Amino acid sequence: MDAGWDYERFKAFTCADDDDIDTFRRLAGPTIGLKRGDTLRMQGSPDPQVYMLLSGWVACSIIVGESARQIVKVHLPGDLVGMPSLAAPTACDTIEAVSTAKLGVIETAAIGQVFSSNPRLAALLFLVSQQERVLLMERLASIGRTSAASRIAALILELRTRLRRNDPTIENVVPVPLTQEDIGDMTGLTPVYVNRTLRQLRTSGIATWRRGVITIDDRDALAVLAALPQSPERDTSWIPSRRG
Repeated sequence: MDAGWDYERFKAFTCADDDDIDTFRRLAGPTIGLKRGDTLRMQGSPDPQVYMLLSGWVACSIIVGESARQIVKVHLPGDLVGMPSLAAPTACDTIEAVSTAKLGVIETAAIGQVFSSNPRLAALLFLVSQQERVLLMERLASIGRTSAASRIAALILELRTRLRRNDPTIENVVPVPLTQEDIGDMTGLTPVYVNRTLRQLRTSGIATWRRGVITIDDRDALAVLAALPQSPERDTSWIPSRRG
């Protein structure tokens, strides 16, 4: 297990206790190291596995048509990667490293064991999956109904919020190892349009995205531009305790 991995992202959202975290920690088996650009698995691969992202960033994408790539999710440390493919006999997406990354392999049987022997942790994992669904709903609404500037503003705010779960000290300077092509594949824009939109955000004094770092100059204006509802996390006290 990667000694530097922080479980605060999982713990903060789910109100998990130390026993839950310990069980979650033990799910990960052998580790896999990736370099930027490495492909962990391809869409359509048989018998897809689930992974725990220990460090770095990975992107999950779907090939549309013959070669068009749509990034449907960028995963950050603390995420479970590949969960949607549990419902299919072959991988639903391609998993590729967008930075140096390390992942722990989670056997499918280990996930099944959680549901049979630890219903509290299973409920917490279920809530995390619903949070992922909300993010996808917001991304779909953003791509389908907003301008290019709004899409990129929404993406910046999403990444900032998610990164702050691991590091609450992050404020207006946000490290993001994505290329303009990656941004385009997440927002449905061409790299040329992404470049033009980022320049617009910079000249408007709202945000600057340069060399893997976002500097947010006007967070309020960025939130207005993103045009998405705020989604506070719901209290999870309704989940029974281990002894409840």
